[in-house]
Amino acid sequence: MFKGLFNDKQLYKMIFSIAIPIALQNLLVFLTQMLDTIMLGELGDVPLTASSLANQVFFVYSLFIYGLAGGAAVLTSQYWGKREIKPIKTIVATVVRLVVLVGILLSLIVFLFPRQIMMIFTKDTAVIEAGIEYLSIIFIMYLFFGLSSMITTLFRSVEVVKIAVMSNIVSLITNGFLNYVFIFGKFGAPRMEIRGAALATVIAKIAEITIVLIYVFFVDKKLKFRLKDIFANDKLLNKDLLKYCSPVVINELAWSLGITMQSVLFGRISTNAVSANTIIGVVQQLATLVIFGVANASAVIIGKTIGEGKLELAEQRGKTIKTLSILMGIVGGIVILLSRNVMVDFYNVSVETKELAKQMLVITAFVIFFVSNSGVGIVGILRGGGDTKFSLWLEIISLWLVSVPLGFLAGMVFKLPVVVVYALFKSDEAVKSVVCWIRISGTKWIRDVTR
Repeated sequence: MFKGLFNDKQLYKMIFSIAIPIALQNLLVFLTQMLDTIMLGELGDVPLTASSLANQVFFVYSLFIYGLAGGAAVLTSQYWGKREIKPIKTIVATVVRLVVLVGILLSLIVFLFPRQIMMIFTKDTAVIEAGIEYLSIIFIMYLFFGLSSMITTLFRSVEVVKIAVMSNIVSLITNGFLNYVFIFGKFGAPRMEIRGAALATVIAKIAEITIVLIYVFFVDKKLKFRLKDIFANDKLLNKDLLKYCSPVVINELAWSLGITMQSVLFGRISTNAVSANTIIGVVQQLATLVIFGVANASAVIIGKTIGEGKLELAEQRGKTIKTLSILMGIVGGIVILLSRNVMVDFYNVSVETKELAKQMLVITAFVIFFVSNSGVGIVGILRGGGDTKFSLWLEIISLWLVSVPLGFLAGMVFKLPVVVVYALFKSDEAVKSVVCWIRISGTKWIRDVTR
């Protein structure tokens, strides 16, 4: 299985040059989120739970953005392999206009209906009221986040990765400092608690998008994007975007809704379950930093290789990366097992919540092996190869016909322990992992999507 794994030195050179900055960017995002949860955890379970549930709307929106960017990157990475700049600029302009529209609409919905949104996830009055306070400020951030994430992801597909790291460093420092100031009322600022966390995030995202836009319009030498390019349009490219983006967007939304259903169920079970699930999400994100760095780098590398017309090389690289994902899954599981006690003890939450989180993290340590296989397979190899429809059906079937029904039956009907419910909710990862392995063993996933 591992024979010849390290023969393609050029592949590893590209993986390291792209994956390391992406992993660093993911680490910065992780640290930002962890600062939020740790500081809010100092206020107790209610603010931590409220922010977690309130952010489910943002979670779905963020995966829509990542799906749209990922789908567009299928095209841009292959055009980059052909060194055709004009269609890349047109694709970037088209999706940026769409992000502006969706960001404004979502912000308006959250601003007008915060109570109704919170009532979807919990019946706890204290959590609902705290969540409303959070949503009343955080909605301002959606548009800035969408633009920043879309632009940096698409620039990543043309092997520009440093700007994402730079902007996220500024965002982390800004968010961490202002969290301290506004949550706890330091340096003469009012003590805003959960509203302070929201305000700090908004200001940090404004700083982030400012840096990104300055780079795009005044520094970048690859695409040489200018303001007039925002209005570029091409009907044929729009058809291609619809064809290859829509499966990825639906894929991400289907997955995000499945995770949201998990939060809904845990919200119905107990506040402790929600808080424990929030902590687990942070730890899992830490363990998968490199995994999804490699996954995103793989999409660029596979797409570029196909764009260059080197289909046999793309096939070989896909199989090599698939094998590499096994090693990363094993390492990720070990990281979780070794760090679970330390990570959980960071949080100032109840003893019951800590114990529940530690038990659930044992399950996560085993699940992470399959997450590595399915994540690298779907996000990296299959998307880079243009096989977006297959990825969509695999995601929908494994999630909505396997894990979500099993999780709800276990939690709502049979009233099984939270740990068992959580394990069943993660059962889709094993299904996806096996099917991905079979798919990548063939060649049907390799498709040139350029014109």
